[in-house]
Order: sequence, then C-alpha cells, then structure tokens
Amino acid sequence: MYKSVQLKILLVVCLLLVTSCGSRSSLSGTPVTDEQFDAAVAQAHDTLNNLFQALLSPKSSYSFVGLKVRFTGREASEDIWTEPVAYFEGDFTIKMIDGVTIKPGLNTGRYVVVPMDDVLDWVIIEDDGTLIGGFTIRLTYDHMTPEEKVEFIRVTGYKIE
Repeated sequence: MYKSVQLKILLVVCLLLVTSCGSRSSLSGTPVTDEQFDAAVAQAHDTLNNLFQALLSPKSSYSFVGLKVRFTGREASEDIWTEPVAYFEGDFTIKMIDGVTIKPGLNTGRYVVVPMDDVLDWVIIEDDGTLIGGFTIRLTYDHMTPEEKVEFIRVTGYKIE
C-alpha cells in the first residue's frame, strides 16, 4: 500500500514540475552542434555583401562593426571578434580587439591580414543595440535558457529580432 501511494505522489510531483515550467524553446539550454555552427557560418558568408556595404559607406548609427575570425595554432584554435578595416581579393585586413594566446604577436591593436576561409561571422551593432548579422551570436542566444537570455540582453544591450 505504501509503495503505491509513494509512486502516485512521485508521479503527481513529476507532473506538477513538468506542467509548471514555462514553455521552453526546443533549443533552450542545449549545446550548439557543429552542424548548426557550420550553418551559421555559411549564412554569414552568404550575406557578406551587407558587411562590404557597411565598410564602403558606414552609417553614423553604427556603434560597432565586427568580424569573427578563427586563429588556429598547433593544438587549438580561438574564435575572436575583430574590427574589419579593408577587404581586397579574398583577404580582410583586421584590427585586433583582443589578443590571442595561441599565436605570438597577435596583440590588441595590431593589424593582421586574414583569408576569407578564417572568417566565421560578421556583425553590425547600431547605437540602439540593434544587431545586424551576428549569426553565431544569434545561434548561441537561441540555445540559452530564458534566464541566460535576460542576462545576456541586460549585459550587452543588444536587440535581437
């Protein structure tokens, strides 16, 4: 008798927990897969004309224009945001915003030429926080829990549509 009552109580508690939780996105709180990341990179590459336009005629409302680049060392790689300065024949000249640890000499403020194959994403952030591009940012955001999303928006001030 006690066993059946305990089982019923357990089932009721589980049911309450499941039904009381708010609706979550099917991606919420899950890790980003390689396939999803590759798709975000492909989307960024397919829309690079938007970045080229911004570099040729920047708007005064742009607070940041960035290019996410992968730097690869012997055993590891680092994906960091940089500032694109120029583009010529498949190569970007970028300004390092942060230094990387896997390659010596890639310090903050240094100008570096990187091939298109090393570019992962681009982003334009307007003064009001509107995010243009930023496909890997959006992918990461989609995988955040509701609480993480609130904190992310609070910290960054981004408007993600």
